[in-house]
Amino acid sequence: MTNLPEKIYSEHQVERAKTTARVIGWFQGAGVVIGIGILFKLLGWIPLVLGAGAVGWVLFKLFGTKKSEEEERVG
Repeated sequence: MTNLPEKIYSEHQVERAKTTARVIGWFQGAGVVIGIGILFKLLGWIPLVLGAGAVGWVLFKLFGTKKSEEEERVG
């Protein structure tokens, strides 16, 4: 064991840090929502849906089952 003190921060400091972290999290979340809203407004829905579909297809091809794995299951 080390000889570190058991209590480094006071209760007030811990509660203030929790509150500050919560407020910062809310601001970050609001920023993301506003950013996505602006992106939808500027680009429109069709390019974003096509882009999301392309990303999904690439991820499926990368992490999906391979042809040899499918053939082993069947026969």
